[in-house]
Amino acid sequence: MLSDKILKIFFAFILIMLISCSDKSEKVPALNYEDKKQMLEITKKFFDENTTQAFGGVFDETGRETIIAGIEKNDKSEWGIKFYQLRLVDNEFEIIFETKLLEGSFKESLVDKIKFPMRDYELIYYNSQGYFMGSGGGEVISYIIDFGKKDIYYAHLVADPVIPPSLFISKNTQDKYIREFFYTYFKKDYPKLRLVDEDITLD
Repeated sequence: MLSDKILKIFFAFILIMLISCSDKSEKVPALNYEDKKQMLEITKKFFDENTTQAFGGVFDETGRETIIAGIEKNDKSEWGIKFYQLRLVDNEFEIIFETKLLEGSFKESLVDKIKFPMRDYELIYYNSQGYFMGSGGGEVISYIIDFGKKDIYYAHLVADPVIPPSLFISKNTQDKYIREFFYTYFKKDYPKLRLVDEDITLD
């Protein structure tokens, strides 16, 4: 009797271990880096279930395809958005680079890949659009992220009834094409747009 119970416990333990191992060893399917829907589904399943943005493509000088995942943090300790560059290694996603926590939200935002001259790879463009805007004005936050150079270029539009529409572009944005893109994008909606040397913080 005792040996039968021991055998049952042993086989139950083996069964649990087999099930557990089979779950962990689930293979990441063949990746189609141009399939945005698949990128999001796979990133949510195999990297982080909180992923809300995912793009596949070539994002650095290596010429290898990787995935960019965007996750929004919204809890007591962290608020904002982060981007991760991921590559698949031995059936697991490895983080090549991650941004710092950036001000912004993916709600109502525009996020997409973007290409500029003098680079053989794509960058990620983020624009908060109307999320921080109200009937009396507000602000728009924009980033262009270069994973090859590990640089984040930042533009901040303030549209306030008290001051003219003002655009601040971060000092590290030396690339003339990126600066021109930021300025031209906002100039379409704000013909009287002015560039400012210091960032403006709204109360």
